Amino acid sequence: MSAAYRCIDPHVLLRAAAGDLETFRALSHTFVAIAPPMLRRLLAALAAGEARALCHESHALKGTVALVGAAALAAALQRVESAAGGGQLGVAAELCDGLAGAFGRVLAEVERSIAEFDGAAVSSR
Repeated sequence: MSAAYRCIDPHVLLRAAAGDLETFRALSHTFVAIAPPMLRRLLAALAAGEARALCHESHALKGTVALVGAAALAAALQRVESAAGGGQLGVAAELCDGLAGAFGRVLAEVERSIAEFDGAAVSSR
């Protein structure tokens, strides 16, 4: 049985996995392992005032969250990437407000999808 998801669209990853639920789950486990350190590196770059590193880390995390169908978080990371790439650290910092919370919600849904998602149509958002 599939549950509703508000922050991710698990069908995005399922399509990337060619409809294979075993591959979907393996990729989801990979996300759970690699995405939190990516967020930590992004936040460290922000704290250090490193615009170039912030641009790089937001770009990398954007691609990773897009793969699990976290469109809103990917869009937020795109805005951070654009601001950091333009050297606007103050703007980027403001855009990072709430990023950790949004990421936490995405991570929780990905973890839940590993156990619950069966590939059936679900209501998202």
